[in-house]
Order: sequence, then structure tokens, then C-alpha cells
Amino acid sequence: MNQQDVGPNIQAPAWRLQLLAWLAAERAALLRPLRGIDEAMLSDLLVDEAWMAKDILAHIGAWDAFHTERMSLVLNGRINAIPELGGQVEMDVRNAELLAFSRNLSLEQALAVCLKERSSFLAVLARIPDELLHREIELPWGWRTHMREWTEWRCRHDAVHAEHLHAWRNQLPKEHKSQAGPIYLLRAMLKSTRNEFLAIANLVPAAERESRPVCGVWSLKDLVGHLTDWEQVGVVGLRQLAAGQTPQFDAPIDDFDTWNNAHAAVRRDQPWDEVWAEFYETRRELLALVDEMGEVGWQRPFPTPWDSQINGYFWTTIWTNHEHEHAADIRLALQSDD
Repeated sequence: MNQQDVGPNIQAPAWRLQLLAWLAAERAALLRPLRGIDEAMLSDLLVDEAWMAKDILAHIGAWDAFHTERMSLVLNGRINAIPELGGQVEMDVRNAELLAFSRNLSLEQALAVCLKERSSFLAVLARIPDELLHREIELPWGWRTHMREWTEWRCRHDAVHAEHLHAWRNQLPKEHKSQAGPIYLLRAMLKSTRNEFLAIANLVPAAERESRPVCGVWSLKDLVGHLTDWEQVGVVGLRQLAAGQTPQFDAPIDDFDTWNNAHAAVRRDQPWDEVWAEFYETRRELLALVDEMGEVGWQRPFPTPWDSQINGYFWTTIWTNHEHEHAADIRLALQSDD
């Protein structure tokens, strides 16, 4: 059976799972401020005195690649081949070179660099044995460090730039944050919050998935079922939009708590494997519909089951926001147990 059908992979020490969860959470936080902003603004409007949002994405990807290369050299026993980066002056020169490079990229290309280089970094990280990741290494110029610290830098680097992007977003007029943004970026956001949720869910032991509260009284199984139930509502709307229709729903959702409790009760005796498989399959269908959607579908307004107005783009952002919120619930529950 495919791992995606049975649940998160928990075959790793807790500290490594926590490190991966940190990486995933910071990456989701990095992309969140970009929602609802159109491609032109993300490509042409300065976030600070020098950098546009797309420059920041390419910059982060380049520094991920820098650390991937260094970690690969250590892994292959070639520490002496690692070149010295130098001090702040040399770093400023490198960042200026990266900025010049990113100016020739489109937003989509910059995002592709960001995503590809993080994927490469995670692949190398997965190959590094636990002992080697923690082992102190001496670089050719005498600097002592270890690769776990390099990994933590990747988390902090995302966090610093996420803070910059959030501050920039907060200063934008409301109408500039209410656009149907690029769909390739929306898809990346959906993936980032799914990764965030999976990574933090990994920290709940398999034996406690159905018993340990992680969101109020809900267990991880309850929470996964809850996310699936709501995302299936999302799929109903997207399926009609993709077919060129204005979404209509079978029944209104007048009270969220009543709706949530009724659906949780239906799933109470459902086996974990079934809940997880449905969670995975629902997301697969949602992403397939995102890929099928035409431009009109993203802009089409329609009433939600809870009697507000929305369009296809912001309807889809609901499901990435929802998953992010509940990843935070699990994180808080785990922290309270420490």
C-alpha cells in the first residue's frame, strides 16, 4: 500500500520530524502573504528599496541551492572542496548578483527556482545520517559548525523574508489584496500548507492518532476527517465552476459548530485507513479541478453555503487557509504537552 494511503511516515527520530515540521511551517508562512495579489504587483512592486516579491522567491531558492551543494560535499567526504563564503561584504556582493539574476526571471520562473531548490535541499537532507547531521565539522578556513545548524538557517531565512512580505502586504490597499492571483502560485500554496499539516501530523504517534486530543477534544483522525469534509464542499464548488456553471449546494450551512459536530459523529467509527485514504483522494481531486479550471471560473462570483459572496480563486484559498489553521492547532497541542 502506498504511504500516502495509510498516513504520515513516522519512521524517524522526533527531533528530525520536528526539524522537518519547522521547515514546512516556515515555507507555508513564506507563501501566505502572496495570496490575492496579482502577478504584475508581485513582479514589479518593490517590497523594500531593492527587492520585488519574485526576487525574494528566487533569492531564497538560490540560498537553498548554496546549502544543498555544501551539504552534498560533506556527505560525499569532500569538505575541503567547500569554498569560503567570506564576511558581510562578500555576502552583500553575492546577494547583489542574485538580485541581478532574478530581475531577468518571470514570477513563475522565480517560484519554480524556489520550489525546485527546496525539493533538492530536502532530498539531500533525507540522505544525511543522524550522526553526520549533528557532527561538528571543520571547514577549510577553520570555521567549526554542523549541518543541522545549516538546516535551521533555512528555516530562519524563510521566516525573515516572510516577515518582510507580511509587513509589505499589510501596507497594501485592500483592493490590491483582493485579486485573483496566479494559479501556479495558488497551487504552490495548497501544496505548502498540505506539507505543513503532514509534517506536524508526523509528530503524533500512530498509536495516538485516534485518542490524543490535538484540536479541542478532537483526535488527529477527527481532524483529518474534518478537513476532508470541508474540502469535499470545496470540490463540489470547483467541479461546477470547471464545468462552466455557477455553484449551487444541496443545503445551507447555517451553523458551523452544528455542521462540524454532525460530520464528526458520522466518522467516529470509521477506521483510520479509510479516513486517511479519503483525505488524500479529496486533495487529489481538488488539485485536478484546479488544473482544469478556465479563467472565467476563477472570476465567477457565487454565493457560499453560509450566505456570503465569493469567486473561484478565493473559494480555493479557503482550503489552504483551513489546513494551515489546523496545523497550528496540532502544533499548539503538542507544545502544551512538553
